[in-house]
Amino acid sequence: MLTKNIILLILALCCLLPLHAAESATAVLDKAAAKIRASKSLSASYTITADGQSNSGTLTISGDRFTIVSPQISSWYDGRTQWTYSTHVGEVNITEPSPEELQQVNPFAIINSFKTHYRASMLKSAAGEKKIRLTATQAGSDIHSVDLTLNASTLYPTRIVLNMANRRSVGITVSSVKPGEALPVSFFRYDAAKHPGLPVVDLR
Repeated sequence: MLTKNIILLILALCCLLPLHAAESATAVLDKAAAKIRASKSLSASYTITADGQSNSGTLTISGDRFTIVSPQISSWYDGRTQWTYSTHVGEVNITEPSPEELQQVNPFAIINSFKTHYRASMLKSAAGEKKIRLTATQAGSDIHSVDLTLNASTLYPTRIVLNMANRRSVGITVSSVKPGEALPVSFFRYDAAKHPGLPVVDLR
């Protein structure tokens, strides 16, 4: 009888472990998201790698808004509309991106919206890190899963790997994150006066 009770206890604990892990991951991400939202603005230096190509730049965010500046591409998003300038194409495109599209260019958007799109679970982490796997909950999602590494002290992201449904992988390494002052909405909108002569294509 005693042996049977011990076996039942072990089975019960095994059933509770995945739930405990998911709650721990959710708690960590809740704290990270709260810290990001509480910041007036954040500026992050990053390198994105995909298909054997690497590009570096600076991302500035404030709430849902962001700007990206790099030698290859510059982008402005005011919470609804996105302006993207590619030096290769030589024009500015205007779009209204979906939440998934935003997550592919703004790694902080994944943290802020994880409860809506993903199921979170803790992964084995190195010292000083918290590593979390986010698995898409919606069928047909372009992003199948995300491996997110946070600095254990600051809870800012240091490494993000997007595992796409088409089996592509996009890696984002964040080398630094610095808090900043409040920024006007105009900072996150394309200013044609500062880029004279560039053709603008409205794709909305």
